Amino acid sequence: MTKTVRYQEGHLYVHQNAWYVRYRERVRKQDGSIKLKQRAARLGSVTDYPFESQIKPLLAEYMCSLNAGNFTPEPGMTLGDFVERIYLSYLNEKRASTKKGYEEIWTNHISDRVGQIQLRKFRTVNASRMLKAIADENDLSKTTLQHIKGVLSGIFTHARNEGAFDDANPVQGARIPTNAREPDETYAYNLAQICRILEFLPVLPKAIIATAAFGRAPAR
Repeated sequence: MTKTVRYQEGHLYVHQNAWYVRYRERVRKQDGSIKLKQRAARLGSVTDYPFESQIKPLLAEYMCSLNAGNFTPEPGMTLGDFVERIYLSYLNEKRASTKKGYEEIWTNHISDRVGQIQLRKFRTVNASRMLKAIADENDLSKTTLQHIKGVLSGIFTHARNEGAFDDANPVQGARIPTNAREPDETYAYNLAQICRILEFLPVLPKAIIATAAFGRAPAR
């Protein structure tokens, strides 16, 4: 008969320049029985926490959460680790076009700038500096920068829901740089342009575009 794991302190060790904790987890088998399985979780790098006394608070926090039945991602997890290991899988629930757009924003604008920062240490200033750097290096409109900010904010919202981040969303208060250019003005296509576009569309898209272009709002 499998013993119940009542309380675990965890075994702390170093592997590949990182602190890990080894513990046991109760896993239910297909026949309904419970089996104890050995697990390991990364707490943080030795570079960030060179002494055991510095990593011990993270160990205690992690094991308290585990012993309480509230399993959470590793407390030393970086933003990049969280996105690559958890957030991108969550995006599979989104529409393919949405997922692709979010992944491109993460890869092209966010990852290299702030991906190495630990989730628990991320501050509003990090998001503000990131947005300023993006604006300085790219000719992007305020609307595009707002979209980038929204993607990063969504990552932290998901991190809070997954138990990887407990503070208020640090991205919400970040400012869009005032020197970023305003979005380009939009304009309506004329009749000749609309007809030209419709010539190249299949039946269903043609019907949708035609309805949008020629339909009138009901009189009030």
